[in-house]
Amino acid sequence: MTTDRDRICVLGMGFIGLTLATTISEAGFDVLGVDVSQNVIDSLRRKECYFFEPGLNELVERFGGKNLQFSTGIPDRSCNYYIICVGTPVDQETKRPRLDYIRNATHSILPYLKKGDTVILRSTVPMGVSRNFVLKIIEGETDLKAGRDFYFGFVPERTVEGNALYEQKHIPQIIGALDDASAERIETIFGKFNDKRIRVPDIEHAEICKIIDNTYRDVTFAYANQMAMICEELGLDFHAVRQACNNDYARNKIPAPSPGVGGACLTKDPYILIDLCRKLNINTELINAARGINEAIVFNLGKKILNRLTALGRNIYSSKIFIMGFAFKGEPETSDCRFSTTIDLINYLKPFCSELFGYDAVVSKPEIESYGVIYSSVEDGFEGADVVVIMNSHKSHSKLDIKGLAGRSNNPLIFIDCWKLYDKKEIQSYGNIIYSSVGLY
Repeated sequence: MTTDRDRICVLGMGFIGLTLATTISEAGFDVLGVDVSQNVIDSLRRKECYFFEPGLNELVERFGGKNLQFSTGIPDRSCNYYIICVGTPVDQETKRPRLDYIRNATHSILPYLKKGDTVILRSTVPMGVSRNFVLKIIEGETDLKAGRDFYFGFVPERTVEGNALYEQKHIPQIIGALDDASAERIETIFGKFNDKRIRVPDIEHAEICKIIDNTYRDVTFAYANQMAMICEELGLDFHAVRQACNNDYARNKIPAPSPGVGGACLTKDPYILIDLCRKLNINTELINAARGINEAIVFNLGKKILNRLTALGRNIYSSKIFIMGFAFKGEPETSDCRFSTTIDLINYLKPFCSELFGYDAVVSKPEIESYGVIYSSVEDGFEGADVVVIMNSHKSHSKLDIKGLAGRSNNPLIFIDCWKLYDKKEIQSYGNIIYSSVGLY
């Protein structure tokens, strides 16, 4: 059995790895956080998080340099748990998953892995990678045999950015292990901070759980987004339709539409499933279509902006467009702009408009400016604006004095409230605003 003297190595200090490492250190274990980026390690050694996650910096400050150490490599054989949390990106051209980070992380532990150690994969991977890729590397390049000399399993991460530290402790941990002994070793670690654990029959069941989780959400969001686009074409308000359909009707839980589905997970994991099914000649028409809808809706928004400006007789190139919300989501709040649909919108508008301004409550000014827009405060963004677009649902976006701010804008102001944070009738009553949303032209 494990004790608090066990040392756990977490490989990959990204969002998944760092939040797990801090949670495990808070539970009382000695933890080594490893990342190949010297800049990342230097930042963490200074007890500074290089991305925003509520409560995370406090944990790094509390445990960093004590039972939570950071390094660019594994220094010795003192660790007896290795948890791989590196990324599995999808190639943007082929839409197929890349396993080079997994391969490199696996190779990095080989000189230090010894009898009695435990290896846990937490990265999101195609089904079969744990057993047929990671295990084969370990067994092929060492004298160790899984199940005899070391323990092995897969525990998918299930946390949402902005609420990760809470969810690490309260969302059930799905455990797929090589055998019962491995499952017990893994459960002992995760049981130190989470009393909700679900054992599935084997590693492959755990791998597919993660992929199905995110694919389900992507498909569901795509349904709402397509209905929103249909309602726009029909001249209807999808929000009114959705509210009526869902109201006190238990069989319906139609989600809100959005200006696209972003982030590192939902934009990637369906393609991992599609790639697996392609190899098995399994039809994935629904999943493909959903991903296409969620990638296309932001361009529908871009066209609407240009069409609205044209209808008002505005010079599109010199029109001022102020975009609020660069992180891929607003609630729970995050600074993560990876695969943000805001960036897609900006890239779509750049050839047509020279006056793009941006703001985010969490994302830094330098990062916003790196996308080729002019950073602005909310007040200055509304000043002289032809279009204002609220792209994510950050709580601060719902508390604006729209009437007062719009008084500083061009008349009429095209106000696109993508998340329906404001009442349409109230905004329209101001007289100098054209109100629009996703699902309302």
